[in-house]
Amino acid sequence: MNKESVSIFSILANIFLGISKLVVGLMINSAALVADGIHSATDFVSSLGVYIGIKMGKKPADIEHPYGHYAIETISGLGVVILLIISAIWIIYDGFGSIINKNVIQIGSIGIIVVVISIFLNEAMARLKLKYGRKEESLALIADAGHSRADAISSVGVLAGLLIASLGSGYFLYADGLIAVFIGLYILKESYSLGREVIDNLIGIRDEKAESIIKKYCQQKNISLTSLKTRKIGQITSTEITIKLDARLKVEEAEKVSKKLQNDLLEQIKNLKYVIVQIESHKTRQGYIRPKWGKGFGFRQQFVLPLGPEKKGYRMIIPFKDNKFYSDFGAPEYLVIDRKGERILQKQIVQNPFFQEGMGGGMRFAKSLNPDEVITQKIGPGATERLKELGIKLTIIQSENEIKEFLS
Repeated sequence: MNKESVSIFSILANIFLGISKLVVGLMINSAALVADGIHSATDFVSSLGVYIGIKMGKKPADIEHPYGHYAIETISGLGVVILLIISAIWIIYDGFGSIINKNVIQIGSIGIIVVVISIFLNEAMARLKLKYGRKEESLALIADAGHSRADAISSVGVLAGLLIASLGSGYFLYADGLIAVFIGLYILKESYSLGREVIDNLIGIRDEKAESIIKKYCQQKNISLTSLKTRKIGQITSTEITIKLDARLKVEEAEKVSKKLQNDLLEQIKNLKYVIVQIESHKTRQGYIRPKWGKGFGFRQQFVLPLGPEKKGYRMIIPFKDNKFYSDFGAPEYLVIDRKGERILQKQIVQNPFFQEGMGGGMRFAKSLNPDEVITQKIGPGATERLKELGIKLTIIQSENEIKEFLS
């Protein structure tokens, strides 16, 4: 059984209960039983709305809705709350009418039987909805469970009212109407609590359970967590995480740590669909979106502080060391050349602040210089691929003689 089949069962049960209570309530002239029948009728409408919301919420992401349609299910939960409020107001109004008119109830065994069946059936539905609502994190189904629980409790009140009012004298005549009013007030109270939860969820509320798992994971992996934000809308959670790693790590190695963090969290937190990880120490940001169906997609951004001279034209950079051409791409210095056509606009040697022996830092510094072309004799496959991703032209030379015109 799943939340859809639970909703269908609820729809059928509420059709039966609503018709039974209304017919019997009118037969015995009971305002409380008629009120309870109206409540069951709104249960039917709300269960139908929840079912439609669940089905529509499962629609896959598309171009206009890249994060899916999960919020539709929560909106259907808001519809349940609105119906609860409307039914509560009607029940209170009808209860006061019964008190003023001093309606006399004609109690019978059929009325008792209908109410008892209603109590047990509604309580069973409430527990079933709560079980699958919590299991599948469906706020709409949880709200509908509250509706069924309110119906069960109101039916207990109706049973008491029928038995007391059947005594038929003095203040006992008012019992049926008074209980109808108290049922309406109780439903209003439940509507307020459910309404706050639904609205919080629509606005977006933090997911404390997901935050606890993320903090525990980072502690186990010795990852410094500097910022953590979660937002839960409907049954899905998104998160933005900022971590701090050893600044001596190469950007590629830092991004591997970030990617593993994303994958592990997506595996451990089933309702986590949208992840952004920013590496504070390396100014990088990676994200991943997991749709309901189909293949997810990731994205990566790198925030680089601008270094070197202001760019004035087509920019080429050449690795340098001690004012001489340096064959390896990862170099202590770079010759920066800006030109327009054949005319050189500026030429300047810039120190590479990221350079360390054995860890050239060429890729990291190259991006901060914002070049259009890199000229080098030797470069690794990883850096080659990154330049290609960034749209930077790579020119491999065989000897220094090929660029002597720029070195003089």
